[in-house]
Amino acid sequence: TLIMISVIGAGPAGSFYASKANDAHLFEEHKIVGRPVACTGILTDSVKSIIDIPEDIVVSRIKRFKIVAPNKKALYVDLKKENMVLDRHGFDNHLFQKAVDNNARIHLGERFIGYKQKDKKYYVKTNKKTYETEMIVGSDGPKSQVAKSAGIYGNRQFIWGWQARCKFPELEEGTTEIRLNLGEFSWIVPEDNKIARVGVIGVKNKKLLNDYKKILGVSKILQDQSGLIPLYNPKQKLRKDNIFLIGDAATQVKATTYGGIIYGLLAGSYLAENKETYVKRFNEKLGKDLWISLKMREFMNHMTEQQANELIDIFQKQNNNKILSEHDRDFPSKFIVQLLMKEAKLWKLGFQLFKKKVLK
Repeated sequence: TLIMISVIGAGPAGSFYASKANDAHLFEEHKIVGRPVACTGILTDSVKSIIDIPEDIVVSRIKRFKIVAPNKKALYVDLKKENMVLDRHGFDNHLFQKAVDNNARIHLGERFIGYKQKDKKYYVKTNKKTYETEMIVGSDGPKSQVAKSAGIYGNRQFIWGWQARCKFPELEEGTTEIRLNLGEFSWIVPEDNKIARVGVIGVKNKKLLNDYKKILGVSKILQDQSGLIPLYNPKQKLRKDNIFLIGDAATQVKATTYGGIIYGLLAGSYLAENKETYVKRFNEKLGKDLWISLKMREFMNHMTEQQANELIDIFQKQNNNKILSEHDRDFPSKFIVQLLMKEAKLWKLGFQLFKKKVLK
């Protein structure tokens, strides 16, 4: 039997795409959708413009961010629109159920191995059988086997996120804490006043593991949620013939905070609406923000502790703080120009980092 569309991977991007596409078969290598969890699950308010979020999967709401400099000085940013901390297993299943409701055929416990092409048809091989299909959508994560099989894997770079759900002492409920002196950065995201999702991100090495132990401190780990994260590649190919990549499989992750859920959902939506315009539309609408995030991350990674302290001082100013509080971090193009126009010290700091990067 000919399958119109084979969607490989039932994470958020794959399930959301399958909830909008016609005659899709959704393949997931795990027998349970949404397991294992390897994500912090904090989303900005902008997700509401893409999909409804049921209250029963909202674990907590974040009203402000506390950003701690290496010198321990803290910057508080009160959010104009609250962030949501989601039950990631519940969120994945919410999207998966939407795919089921759209009559997607489900194949749990089936792992994509590869495909062969003949007469404009693809023969998808899983660990169980072979399927004839007209189109393949790779939503199968950072090390996408679909991308590898299609020869569009590209030159990928990865970072590692150590994270655990744990009992954490002295939590500020409703406040996400970001520390700039551990890993590329580290975080404490409270679920309530006793339990938090705590992690650190960066190149996977001994120093990162030590930084992870530092931020965990005496907290008691309840669940490990660590995982691999792709670094956005502006040159990543998103299509080869009738094979498409979305989400982490397409490196569609913003490098400032390494979140990719919203970008993956939008990619799935664009692809479902029109596969012929998908690549152009994604790059035109979201490529700029992903590129800006990548450059911001490169600059932040070159900052000395003194420069990180200076950055916090810059954002202590009321006007600069207000811009951060009012704008969505998922789309930095909407506020980065405002900041640069208002704050000369950002130009100076940026120039110092640029010189350091070039000389290095």
